[in-house]
Amino acid sequence: MSPPSAVGSYQLPDLLSHFQDYHELSINGYCRAASLASEKWVLDIAQEKLGSPALSLLPFIDRLPSMKLGLLGACSFPSCDLTQLILMMDFCTLIVLDTEGLLRSNPPITSHWGLGNDTSNSGYVEVLQTHPVLQRLLTRLSRLQNSTTESWQRRFTSSIVAFRHSRQKAIDYRREGTALAHLEIEEYIGFRRDLSGIPFILDLMEAVEGLELDIPPCNDDLSTLRCLVGDIIVLTWDVFSYNIDQSIDNKINIVSLLQSKREIALVHSIKEAGDLIFQRIDAFKSLEKSLLSSMGASPSDRESDSGATALNSLWNNFTGLFSAAEKPNNPHPSVTDFQAHDIALYIRALKDCLVGFLHWAYETDIFFGTKGDTVKGFGWVFLLPPPNRHAETTA
Repeated sequence: MSPPSAVGSYQLPDLLSHFQDYHELSINGYCRAASLASEKWVLDIAQEKLGSPALSLLPFIDRLPSMKLGLLGACSFPSCDLTQLILMMDFCTLIVLDTEGLLRSNPPITSHWGLGNDTSNSGYVEVLQTHPVLQRLLTRLSRLQNSTTESWQRRFTSSIVAFRHSRQKAIDYRREGTALAHLEIEEYIGFRRDLSGIPFILDLMEAVEGLELDIPPCNDDLSTLRCLVGDIIVLTWDVFSYNIDQSIDNKINIVSLLQSKREIALVHSIKEAGDLIFQRIDAFKSLEKSLLSSMGASPSDRESDSGATALNSLWNNFTGLFSAAEKPNNPHPSVTDFQAHDIALYIRALKDCLVGFLHWAYETDIFFGTKGDTVKGFGWVFLLPPPNRHAETTA
């Protein structure tokens, strides 16, 4: 297919090719059952008409099936059992709808999540109680207090608080109508990562799967891997969302920021954004290889534990990683087989999230409407009219 005219179109970076022969897409076998249950739950909340908090979900009622958020969950968390998958779907759906409503509402919405309460000494239950929609998950999430460590609970709480504050910043940015040019690129990426909710989605995945990852020798590397996954997803989300964002004058987008800061054309800002994504994919692969090979891991007896998670069934897939790679002469003495087992499974789960998101992005209508297959095949996107053109055509 010959490329379209450079005027009014652009080509997306080829991200899927970076995962060929690296990690295959898996889809949870409970996809349909969990999707139906989750979608019904979300629709019930949206239709309760509890005032402005509920109204934030109403615009999505008709679109919810075509957004395919259940498929996102099934592609991202293929090893969860049915109950786990429904929880992850419910959580992700509320976060995506909340963020999409914030970024694409016109005029920009006001916050339903008050920032006046002091959360410095609060746990995640107390923080989530202040959100009118996310609090609906508290009955299920509060049970994790009995099965998670204090360090995980602190990290989960910090991730939620960061999401809460970034949300208010995003509301302020949209009201001001600025291009966020005062933010440095890395500063924007951190803000966008927090706004996406991905950090605490990954935290929740860790707890749901029953993984224990408070491992001091590896904590920094695991934190870096989490950040890289968040960066890759939000930068991809921005690049894929740019066409719609520019058509509604939403400046919270890495492509818009690069255009403003670098004073470069669209084609160059798309390429630079793609380079940022590729750099992080390569960094993830490099750190994964380094971390796994440094552990000299071997299967643990945990697989036979009746309390083992659904991910344990995948452990045998990892033995090839360690046998194929040259084991170090002196594996890290402070990392046990038990811990190495959980680290390897967690890395697998992070890759599931990356690959699952990338494949889902072409199936949902959030980014490309009904043209996802065409965009996936050829990579070209035709620009929608900017806001002033919309006004002219509707006048």
